[in-house]
Amino acid sequence: MMKERIIKTVGRPTTFSKEIAETICARMAEGESLRAICRDHYMPHRSSVYQWLRKNAAFADLYTQARELLVEHWGDELLEISDDGTTDYVIKKGRNGTEYEAVDQEHIQRSRLRVDTRKWLMSKLAPRKYGDRVEHEHLGEVTVTHELSDRERMRRMALFLLEDQAAAGTVIDHGTGEVSDPTTHTETDG
Repeated sequence: MMKERIIKTVGRPTTFSKEIAETICARMAEGESLRAICRDHYMPHRSSVYQWLRKNAAFADLYTQARELLVEHWGDELLEISDDGTTDYVIKKGRNGTEYEAVDQEHIQRSRLRVDTRKWLMSKLAPRKYGDRVEHEHLGEVTVTHELSDRERMRRMALFLLEDQAAAGTVIDHGTGEVSDPTTHTETDG
């Protein structure tokens, strides 16, 4: 009787699997980073995931949706972190042995860092929705520091008229001031 040989896969998966791809996206939508997901021994390395994204359009779309949901998850976390004040105070012992409540600055600073980091990431990954709006408003006056002389204005106007004539194909007879079309104009011996 022949024994069947069972081949166990060693290492991380490298070939695309729809199940693994869906697991990655589901975990990401729940708030896990790709780095944290890929730390698990049964998950592919990040470089494999990046290759899958380049080669599989359906996975790339699913991944994009998961990233959008991850950003929304961070928005929810911002509220939770900001509203949680349970460890803002700690009990300390004074010199005389009495206990007192003191502000835990380290915890407050860590919470601020967590909030700021999420806000920054959100503004970079979804700038239209969470980025800073930049509005430009001109409140000053515009003043002209150099005025053209009447002669310079007339010279420029004449140049503009000549350019317009050339573009339109018309000619002004400087002697009579009449405008004619040079394509129908006939010359006579005179």
